[in-house]
Amino acid sequence: MNSIIKRSLSDFLTFRFLALSFLPLFISLGSLIGLVIYFGGDVFSILARPSIEAYANGDGFIAWLLSLSIVQFMITSSFYIISIFLAILLSVAIAGIITGFLTPYVVKYINDKYYGYNSTPLPSNMHVFKLIGSTIIKFILIFLICMPLLFIPVLNLFILNLPFFYLFYRLMLIDIASNTSDSLIFEIDMQKGGGVKFFSASVLFYILTLVPFVGLFLQIFFVIFLSHILLEKNSRGF
Repeated sequence: MNSIIKRSLSDFLTFRFLALSFLPLFISLGSLIGLVIYFGGDVFSILARPSIEAYANGDGFIAWLLSLSIVQFMITSSFYIISIFLAILLSVAIAGIITGFLTPYVVKYINDKYYGYNSTPLPSNMHVFKLIGSTIIKFILIFLICMPLLFIPVLNLFILNLPFFYLFYRLMLIDIASNTSDSLIFEIDMQKGGGVKFFSASVLFYILTLVPFVGLFLQIFFVIFLSHILLEKNSRGF
């Protein structure tokens, strides 16, 4: 692992990859700022305190429940916390999409420089798209299962991370493995989840994505590091 860390840092700290790292950063920030300008006010007004109090003045059990100060606090605080969290993840998602277009270039550079691994034939695009679609459906199901717990302060931050980590980890695995592995090894990577090293690194990288700006700028580094893990594994054999 130490050799992978050294190689990844030496690759990332070059002009070509540092320059590429600003592309996802600027595009994701620009997109997020645009969304906030055009839609932010409408979204945040939906569960603003005056709106909650208006519902609380009605009749019935829901109105009585919303009239309680603790319930109003839980709803408003959870809404704003989740909104900020989702804004960070949205910016990371945009950066990840941009980085996905750069992955083949990054992988080819690393493979040519260090490993010379023959990854042909690569898995078909149709198969890769099917896996991406399946991952998104599973993410939605996990998110729906977690929804009842999202309005419990503090706990909601941990619960909310479960579906989004799954999405981050699986999409990174599909994206990188589809460029580093031939069709047979790709299937093995999908079954084994990329291995312990890949999973452990993904956990750390996901935590870094939650740090504003850091996760956006390091997207290329994530691809470099995870590509080294899979290419080294493939070149040595299972």
